[in-house]
Amino acid sequence: MLTPFPPPCLVNSLTVTRHHHAVSAARYRPRHLHTSSRTRDGLSWRFSGAVAVHHPCAGVRYIATRTTSTAESPAKDAPTVVPASTARKHKVDLRPAPLKPQKTSPEATSVPAPAATSSAVSEPSSTPSQAPPESSNTQVSTHPNSLIETVKEDLYDASKHGILVPPPEGASWVRKLYHQGKELFKFYWNGVKLINTHRKRVRDIEARVKSGGAPLSRWEQRFIANFKQDALKLIPFMLVVIIAEELIPVMVIYAPFLLPSTCLLPSQKERIDNKRREKQKNYLESMRPVFHSVHSRAVSEPELSADALLKDRSVPISYLGLFAQSSFGIPAMRIRRVKKHLSTIAADDAFLVRENYGERLTALELREALEERGIVTEGLTTDDMRARLHWWLTQSAQAESDPIRKRIELVAANAIGKHD
Repeated sequence: MLTPFPPPCLVNSLTVTRHHHAVSAARYRPRHLHTSSRTRDGLSWRFSGAVAVHHPCAGVRYIATRTTSTAESPAKDAPTVVPASTARKHKVDLRPAPLKPQKTSPEATSVPAPAATSSAVSEPSSTPSQAPPESSNTQVSTHPNSLIETVKEDLYDASKHGILVPPPEGASWVRKLYHQGKELFKFYWNGVKLINTHRKRVRDIEARVKSGGAPLSRWEQRFIANFKQDALKLIPFMLVVIIAEELIPVMVIYAPFLLPSTCLLPSQKERIDNKRREKQKNYLESMRPVFHSVHSRAVSEPELSADALLKDRSVPISYLGLFAQSSFGIPAMRIRRVKKHLSTIAADDAFLVRENYGERLTALELREALEERGIVTEGLTTDDMRARLHWWLTQSAQAESDPIRKRIELVAANAIGKHD
């Protein structure tokens, strides 16, 4: 609000500012007055101080009013106004301490990000750098082949087939753990008792043969061999059952060769068989040049013995891998292991030839017989497997002096595709 300029006779200690030039007036009774005006040439006037009304000047009366100043030239005591065009930076909160710069991926550093102007802008930028660790942890925790998940699947499969009794519904985790431990102990104990039952049956078979009865069949011979392997594993297995039976499912995963065949759950046996077949397939594909070299030497040099064909360090390792057996040990141990396995195969071939070249074998027995001879059965039908076994038995029957050497040649011939 603008008011007229007061006459000099009415001003007491009034300060008039015109471009920073101050003038003092006479003394009169003070009244407060704040007023301003603008001249025609664009100059600003500002008045601040006290005024008084003089009685001789009866026609004039001033009332103090408070208005908003719109002056372009501020006074000395007025605060400095920052122009609106100047950008003002926001304060950055450094409590409790400065944040360390986070490492970014090459993709993120290739495009420069704008400077953060507030904490709300900087928070979303840190979210992408924290996402990969969370996703990696999730993948690890939900991995299907993890140890805990594998054991749970084995127990669930056994409960589904009626081998183990499932825990009661609504039971606490302590009661479930106790129930599973009790059921596993009963299963393993029944497996141990089954080994004893097999022992009695083996004793009766051997007594019959010694008394001049019917000779051993292939099934009886394999039954006796399987029992002897289970009997060797019985003592260490019983020690594990007595000390910590909960570790047996872990042993099945990492050391399946320590468990008797009567103490394996169906899913555990299937996993062991699949692992053995995968090992055979890998050795067949990776060691094919080795088998090609052995076959060439066996055909071109008939006078070479089995030890001469297995002399190269890579040869016994390739054969043991194709037989899904351990290749641990020094070269002499590996060669002895290969020759022992092939001698067992030679005895089994004699049983199969006697039983009409395995015509009575089922599809599962055919598959086991071929895999024991280092023949991969993936993609073969039942007729193909029967034809492959007939080829093996026919060729192995032509051996004159050294049956082991002949089977070394047959294994190499089958590995390189010469089985017709």
